[in-house]
Amino acid sequence: MNDKTSQGFATDRDDETMQRLLRLAGPRAQVPEDIAARVYDRVHREWQASSQRPDGARVYTHVRKEWQKDAARRRYRRWAVPIALAASVVIAVTMLLQPPPSAPDRIAIGTIARVVGDTGTAALPAIGEPVYTGEVLTTGSGQKLSVVINNAESLRLDQNTTLAFVAKDEFRLDSGRIYADTGDFMYRDGGLVIHTAMGTVTDVGTQFAVQVAAEQLDVAVREGRVDVSRGPSEFVAVAGERLSLVEDDEPAVAAIEPHDPYWEWTASLAPAFDIENKSLLDFLRWVARETGRELVFEDNELRMSAMRTDLHGSVSDFEPLEAAESVLTATNFRYRIQADRIIIER
Repeated sequence: MNDKTSQGFATDRDDETMQRLLRLAGPRAQVPEDIAARVYDRVHREWQASSQRPDGARVYTHVRKEWQKDAARRRYRRWAVPIALAASVVIAVTMLLQPPPSAPDRIAIGTIARVVGDTGTAALPAIGEPVYTGEVLTTGSGQKLSVVINNAESLRLDQNTTLAFVAKDEFRLDSGRIYADTGDFMYRDGGLVIHTAMGTVTDVGTQFAVQVAAEQLDVAVREGRVDVSRGPSEFVAVAGERLSLVEDDEPAVAAIEPHDPYWEWTASLAPAFDIENKSLLDFLRWVARETGRELVFEDNELRMSAMRTDLHGSVSDFEPLEAAESVLTATNFRYRIQADRIIIER
């Protein structure tokens, strides 16, 4: 077979192969003009050069390579955007399916013991509702409430008061007045800490009040001792003293009796005393302490009789003096108030 015949046979075979490849590929999307122009130019150049190559390279091989390159570019452009969108959807779904970060655990440090007043300007919690760290309690005009903390200590909020529960024994008084009764643990190790804008109050005793208003800090001590710090300055107030701190002024100290009318607002917020199977003596001691008075018996025999008398029922709806009146009515005991004393007699 001569070179001309061989060349014609190869050309026919190239044409047939190209036609078969095009049929197998099926209909294609229209090729962009810039790609078609580049392919045509490459084919034309390869066709001109092929007849001069000593190794007999054919146009078919080069056309196929060029076509594969352009097809790969088209496939990349066709799938790049959908794949990117799909990846974004997968990331979004994964983020939605992941559980939200857990909030730090709240610790219940108290329970609402008393609520006085209507709904007023602030929604008050219900009796028995827990109080958690990080919570803020607010009372409006005519509203008061008390919280039992650490299972025994009483924290009472006067009207128009805002108190934040920072930690188990740490609080922040933003406005108003509070009263704390930490029980019969005189000078115990570690007390309540009350932060205010005017200074920090730490109790060392058992009964005291803290009030902040108009750039003034007022601390009254009914029993025990309270330490007050303001910047580098340290102050101490003991039972029977009322310490007042005003910005840029020297502290002022005044006397205050445990049964002074100043304390009367706290009586309605006293946690209920459970009298069931308690002695009359224990009950009367509670009444005397809540009213800031000394408990006195007419004679020792009467005291011993009160210690042997067991009580039953409930006085949860009464204030301390009202409870005493209710309980003693059903016994042979009577009481009278004389200045700073509650006197028990027959």
